[in-house]
Amino acid sequence: MALSSLKPALISRSSLPANPPRKKEVVPSKVSTAQATKAVNALFAHAEKERVKKESTQLLSKDEFVWLVIATKKISPEKRVKPIKIQLPTPLLDPRYTSICLFSKDPQREYKDLLETSSIKFIDRVVGMEKLKGKFKPYEARRQLVNEHGMFLCDERIVTFLPKLLGKYWLDAKKQPIPVCMTRKDLKGELERAVSSTYLHLSQGTCTSVKIALLSSSNSSTSPHTPAQALANLIAAIPHIIANIPGGWSNIQSLNIKTSTSISLPLWTCPLGSGEGGRFENMAGVLLSDDEEETEDVEIGSALKPEEVEKMLKEEKQNRKNEGKKRAASEEKISEEVKEKKIKASPAKKTAAPKTEAPVEVKIVAAPVEVVKKSAVSKKAKPTQVEKKVISSASAGVKGKESVVGKKGGKKGGKK
Repeated sequence: MALSSLKPALISRSSLPANPPRKKEVVPSKVSTAQATKAVNALFAHAEKERVKKESTQLLSKDEFVWLVIATKKISPEKRVKPIKIQLPTPLLDPRYTSICLFSKDPQREYKDLLETSSIKFIDRVVGMEKLKGKFKPYEARRQLVNEHGMFLCDERIVTFLPKLLGKYWLDAKKQPIPVCMTRKDLKGELERAVSSTYLHLSQGTCTSVKIALLSSSNSSTSPHTPAQALANLIAAIPHIIANIPGGWSNIQSLNIKTSTSISLPLWTCPLGSGEGGRFENMAGVLLSDDEEETEDVEIGSALKPEEVEKMLKEEKQNRKNEGKKRAASEEKISEEVKEKKIKASPAKKTAAPKTEAPVEVKIVAAPVEVVKKSAVSKKAKPTQVEKKVISSASAGVKGKESVVGKKGGKKGGKK
């Protein structure tokens, strides 16, 4: 449902509490109800204006929440894996229209049967550890799983294993799995309380945020909160949140509400100063000690004479000059040593180059020697074409002489 349904509530203050009295009513002795009412009403009005601007350009709507931002004075020394459950009068999600997934231990079928026997019908999917390690190991499969469901629950016995299996995509989507006790007798009540609550994730920083109300929803069947419902959730959640922060109110610096894209609207801010509950409450001793040191310096300076003061100033100037000269001399020595090292290292690089070329020349010269030997052997074994011609011509000459001699002998014999 769009924020257009909230417009009458913003114009007419019938949905909000009556006009606050002149005396400020305080919620858990710190936050003013009048200030909280003004902040909630202004935030909803700003969100309505932003929605009208984005209607023409934004095709798909997203879930938008009202966040309570808690700023602390000190960093929390502990890091808690399990979030803190905070009950709300009007839940953030409606299980009839929001898909809920449960991460369970193995075997997966055992917990599916347990949900059926307990007549729990608002859990849409159960995924075991083996499925997370196998089917949902690829990044695309995990991304699709996050987008398919609006809320994730998990067995509290496997909370420490989930960060490595799920990755950072759950943190980016702000859908961290909520731990539940699957061994309780009233399992249905345990899961219903988990769905209808908001959660405080304590970090090791100085800023923590908690969902308080649903401002707009991507699902048309789910109705967002009205300003009156958001104010009721805010008033109910603040005492439980402060009780679970280390140090309580003495460690709280400010409380603000905002959306994911708006500025922060103040609800309460601690007073400045070193008094009780002030911003610099623990710094009072340090400030006093600094004042005492300043008074001591003034007393010492007033006891000295003007001539002695001048001498002291001259000595300080001379000491500074001497220190500067020593530093310059040391820097020069270091630069000279660096130059000498570079000069010593440079000739070693030049002599090392020709050593690699020597064995290459030996190999190149050795190759034609073998070819020459083979050619010599081949010449002895087989005569060339020139030799063949010479031999053939010599043999032809011998045959010609023999024929001439034969002719002469025949002639002589005939004459006889």
